[in-house]
Amino acid sequence: MSVTKDITILALTKMHGGVCTAGIDADGQWVRPVRTAQQVEHGITDHCLLPLDFFHGGQSHLVNLGVTRFTLDAPAPQPPHSEDWTLNLKQKPSFIRKLSTSEQTDFLAAHAESTLTLADPGRSLTLIKPDDYRFTFSRNQTGDDVTVRASFSIGATTINDIGCTDLRLRVLGRKLCPQADAAPYTLNQTGFARHGKEAMYLAVGLSRLHQGKHWLIVVGVHTLPELALEIDYAKL
Repeated sequence: MSVTKDITILALTKMHGGVCTAGIDADGQWVRPVRTAQQVEHGITDHCLLPLDFFHGGQSHLVNLGVTRFTLDAPAPQPPHSEDWTLNLKQKPSFIRKLSTSEQTDFLAAHAESTLTLADPGRSLTLIKPDDYRFTFSRNQTGDDVTVRASFSIGATTINDIGCTDLRLRVLGRKLCPQADAAPYTLNQTGFARHGKEAMYLAVGLSRLHQGKHWLIVVGVHTLPELALEIDYAKL
C-alpha cells in the first residue's frame, strides 16, 4: 500500500541524465525517492528521477529546503542505500511550501550531526555543519561544463577533494568559470563569509556502486542566508 510522506528537501543533485533527491521526513528519517528498477531504462538513470517526474504546472516541485509531498509505494533498501523508497509515478510529487529563514536555521541545526557517520553500516546520507570547507570549480575535460570538488573537516575528520553534485553549486561554477578555458576557482569559508553567508551545512552521501566502491560525495550545500541561485533543469 502506498504511503504519503512530506519531505524537506536537502539534496538536489545531478545523476547521469536526471536528478537524485533526498530529504528528511516528518519523523526525522532520511528518505530518497527513486524510480523502480523496471522504470530505469537500460540502467543509465541509476534510479534517479527525470524532470517529467517532478516538473509540472510550470514549476519544479523539488525545492531546496522546501517541503514536498511524495506518494511512495514501498521501502526499497539497497545497502548502504537504506533510505530508498520507490516513487509512485501516478501521483506526482507536490510542492507544499518553502521553509522560512528562521525555520531553515532551526531545521538545519536540529538535524545536523556532529561527526561524519557514514562509516556506519546501512546508511548513506547525513547532514553536517563542517568546521572548515572549500569548493573548487573547474571546466571539465571537454570544456563544455563544470566540475565541482569539495573539501571539508568536521571534528577529527578531514575529507579532501571529493565530488560535489549539488545543482546550485553547478550553477555557481558556471558563473565563476564561464569560458571553456577558464582557470579553476576556489571558494572557501572566508569567501562565503565575504558574501554574507554566516553558516554552512552539507548533505553528504555515498554513491551507488561504481568501480567496485561506494564513493563519498557532497549532495547538498546549504548556506545561511540561502544561496540565491536558480536551477535550470534544461542544463543540469
